[in-house]
Parts: sequence; structure tokens; C-alpha cells
Amino acid sequence: MASSELHLIVDAKNRIGEKPVWCDRSRKLWWIDIYGPSVQSLDPETGAVETFTLPGRTIGYLQLAAGDTPFVIAQEDGLFAWTPGGERRFLVSPEPGAPDMRLNDGVCDREGRLWLGSMREAERKPDGSLWCVEPDGTVTHHAGGITIPNSLAVSPDGSTLYFTDTMAQFIWAYDCAKGKPSLTNRRIFADVKGQPGRPDGATVDAEGFLWSAEFGGHRVVRYAPDGRVDRVVELPVRNVTCVGFGGPALDRLYISTASFGLDEAARAAQPQAGGLFMIEPGVKGLPEPRFAFTGGA
Repeated sequence: MASSELHLIVDAKNRIGEKPVWCDRSRKLWWIDIYGPSVQSLDPETGAVETFTLPGRTIGYLQLAAGDTPFVIAQEDGLFAWTPGGERRFLVSPEPGAPDMRLNDGVCDREGRLWLGSMREAERKPDGSLWCVEPDGTVTHHAGGITIPNSLAVSPDGSTLYFTDTMAQFIWAYDCAKGKPSLTNRRIFADVKGQPGRPDGATVDAEGFLWSAEFGGHRVVRYAPDGRVDRVVELPVRNVTCVGFGGPALDRLYISTASFGLDEAARAAQPQAGGLFMIEPGVKGLPEPRFAFTGGA
């Protein structure tokens, strides 16, 4: 299937769909709706879709977990271990006592550490941060002055961490150290100023290319490791939010979108907004690491 053959897989009508992730245990594709707040799953063999509504105001991130609990979720009140249909179990909060902040986007790196961005929910002010949560529960601060953290992804060898402040319209690359978490040598990987949209969620494929969803841009962009634009996938909806590889062979690229921010006329013109799309781009993704939390709650 060519990359131009885009399919609407689930007409989900999500307000802000995000973070498609393939679970090799359940053999399902999972993703979130930030303002559901909910987690959704798709069985690609049967087409069955399930939705799990969560307590709280938002969910910003969904991560595969090691052990008996299959997922870690990030909400406005912290990180939780979560089983579909079950209760949340509190793990840790990078910003305790800050009810107007919430967690948004993240990635588990090749060292098993969880990198997470935080943002102010009600106002678009540069009060957010980039955090690292280690498996033992240690939390460290690595960047501040962030308005909307996104595009967290890691190169195949684990040496590079990608990150953006969506409002800044740059995707940055950092050198990511092994052992003790450390980010150095921040540089501009891609300058998105002047492009149709702003950088939102991202993932890296097995060839080390970064796939970036552009919110407001009707498209997904594939960047080469040197930052060169390699490919563009156009979508029939404006607000494209995130991408993730799935399927047993990790050869399908799933694309989440949002209906949030569209007026009545735009919704009528984009009836598939908030849906989950899929292409088979001819490259494969990487297995998703599982976060193994060992710290106390």
C-alpha cells in the first residue's frame, strides 16, 4: 500500500485524540482523547473499539508498562498505573500542588526513563517544564519556559531526544546521556516557522526518521535524521495531533486528529476531524519500551 492511500480507521470524533501506541500483549492499538478524558482501543483484526472513561479533567499521555499493570497514564494530578476497566494507582507527581498544571506528551527512552512535559492548562503561558521520571521514582527537571510540550521521541540508538514547544515552532534535538539522565547540546532539528501547521506529537521509525504531526497543518511530515524533509502525508482534517506505528509487524502508521478548535463551519467541512487514520508507509516502527516503575507511591 502506498503512503498516499490514507484510511479513516475509526471515526472517533475525539476532541483531541493523541498518542497511538501498539500493545504487543493485547495486540491492539491504544490511544487517548485528552478531554474525554478517555483511553480507547482498536482491535485491527475485528474492528472492535472500546472506550474507557477516566476520572479527572484530562489525560495527556499513555505509556506501556512492565509487570501486571499494562499502562501508565499521565493526568493533571500525576502519573498513575492503570488497568483498563480498573482503578488508577498513584505513582508520582512531577509538579505536586499545582492543580492548574497538567502533564502533556512523553516518551520512554532506551534506558527505561520516562520523559514528560508539563503545561499550564487554562492559559497559554510559558510555565511548563520538561521532566524525567526514573524507574525508582526519582524526578528531575531538565527545561523550563515551555508553553505546550510535544514531539517527545527518541532515536533508535537512544542517543538523541527530540522535543518541541509547539508554540515556538522549532523541533529541538538533544544529546541524551546513558546512566544518569542528562540532556546536552540542544540544537534546532527542524524549523517549522512558515509551514502550514505547528509541530505536535511525533515518533521515530526503524530507519531513524522522525514523523511529526502538524496541528493546524493538515499533514504529517517525515524528517530525515539530518532534519531534511523526506516525505509529507496530507490529511483531510486540519488538526493532526500525533503518530504511532502499530500492527503485529509495526508497519502501519496510525495518525490521531482533533475536532477541538474547529468552528461549526470547519466541522461541517471536515466531518472526519477527531478520527483515527492509518497508512502503510513502507517503513516499520520500533517496539515500544515498557516503563518499569519500582518506586513507592
